[in-house]
Amino acid sequence: MTQELKKCFHIINLGCKVNRVDADSMAARLLASGARHGSLAEANVVLINTCTVTGEADAKSRKALRRSLRTARDATVIVCGCGATTDPEQFEGISGKHKVIAGKQAALLEALKLLELEAAQEDGTDLRAGEGFNTRAQVKVQDGCNHACSYCVVPQARGPACSEPLEHVLKELAILVKAGAQEIVLTGIDLGSYQDDHRALEHLLKEALKLGSFHRLRLSSIELPSISDGLIDLMVASEGRICAHLHIPLQSGSNKVLAAMKRRYDARHFELRTAEIKHALPHIAMSTDVMVGFPGETTQDFEQTIKLCQKIGFARMHVFRYSRRPRTTAADLPHQVDARHMALRAKTLSKVANELRLSDAQARIGSTELVLFENSQIGRSESYYPVRVKENMQRGSLSLVKLVGYVHDEFTGQTC
Repeated sequence: MTQELKKCFHIINLGCKVNRVDADSMAARLLASGARHGSLAEANVVLINTCTVTGEADAKSRKALRRSLRTARDATVIVCGCGATTDPEQFEGISGKHKVIAGKQAALLEALKLLELEAAQEDGTDLRAGEGFNTRAQVKVQDGCNHACSYCVVPQARGPACSEPLEHVLKELAILVKAGAQEIVLTGIDLGSYQDDHRALEHLLKEALKLGSFHRLRLSSIELPSISDGLIDLMVASEGRICAHLHIPLQSGSNKVLAAMKRRYDARHFELRTAEIKHALPHIAMSTDVMVGFPGETTQDFEQTIKLCQKIGFARMHVFRYSRRPRTTAADLPHQVDARHMALRAKTLSKVANELRLSDAQARIGSTELVLFENSQIGRSESYYPVRVKENMQRGSLSLVKLVGYVHDEFTGQTC
């Protein structure tokens, strides 16, 4: 085996967009330091960037570790990320050929050491190698969370809220735009809490738009209380340069459950605020997260969730089951919902989610949307639907497309 082939790594990313940014950042640093990205089977070092937002996420992390140990027999496997931070013991006893390292930076340095490489200087030029790069790039501008939702372990895994300095973010955006990125997705654990020297998310967006030579910005998940009138006004004024697409976690449509979750709104507030957003941006697509089976959730509570989701008309819903997590207040609440009822509710709500997505898509047929093309014939609309056209388009180009049909979660379109 040549020396070059010995310097091969593979990264398995699990979880949210913030995790994706972290994984891409590690990949970029390894590539800049002289490593080579390869398949799981040929890797000398495997990094598993874990997620711990649910018990299912933890199970997927352990499954990924076992699969890596079976497939990459000659590799050292490094388990890092949120699961390694909050509950490293869950990975013990699986094998002697892996290491559990909590911090991303520490995991990166260990990988470089195993690959016998010196860390490249971090100067902003080691561009990320993520999926869709040069068309869409994700930039983490915020990490951590100051809220204490009763079911959540993320603040324990990532710590209190902190924001990247505005100047650092703008420098990174400029580098990505120069490299060819046409859509920038701003991400964060609590994106709406972004704050740098009293400059909030709106200010960051205004400054980012001044860069000019890229098509558009997109926001990742943002909490309802963080969506100010000023932010919506800016989205309207941007005329598509800030995508009319928001992912707003709901979690439940029951006031009783929302209070037990320690969420910062009630069902009526969520309904009214999303209606105001739709009034300002009639073509907006809104997606959400909804949890079923939170302790004490009754059939009536669940029915209230269904009704609220139907009233709002989400374009996409991520339905997931409550996970009882140690070191959270919800773990000690009475009336834990049994697995059978959770599964039935998840199945029912997923059906509702599919119906709502179809309804939203059908309402868009005949309309036009700006589509960013990720390859010659497939792009992503402003409302975040995949769109296929017959024409051959230039990768990274932005075109106005009439949506003429919808089949298998994909629009067919005609360029205007």
